[in-house]
Amino acid sequence: MLQQKTLLNRFTLLASIPLALAACASSGSGTNTAILNGMQGEEENSLCFNRDIRSWHQLDDSAIVVEARNDEYYKLELAGGCNTRNAFMQIAVESRGSSCLTPGDRVTFDRDLGLSCSVTQINRWHLADMDER
Repeated sequence: MLQQKTLLNRFTLLASIPLALAACASSGSGTNTAILNGMQGEEENSLCFNRDIRSWHQLDDSAIVVEARNDEYYKLELAGGCNTRNAFMQIAVESRGSSCLTPGDRVTFDRDLGLSCSVTQINRWHLADMDER
């Protein structure tokens, strides 16, 4: 476990412009259900956030949903060597020169031992309204 964290820390330090490295702020089961039952919204050119990604959730094998700002969720489509099931305690994102995440930027999960994915698409994510069940 210590070796995994060391590898992730090395990757983060070597990243050209690391944007965020945050501990997972796991949401309650109601929020998780609202995310999983949510729907994709409009495509975005970028995802800008203050300092941290507040939380993230595996959507499927090639996508995660992140909370970037208060109650603003985005779906990140990913391609490459990482596995969304490994988004356990930490994720790291690496931008190519801006303060925003854009397609082509990289995402790494703590259990992937240095493997990373490219962001291929960013979409708004609309949570399901759980009151209408």
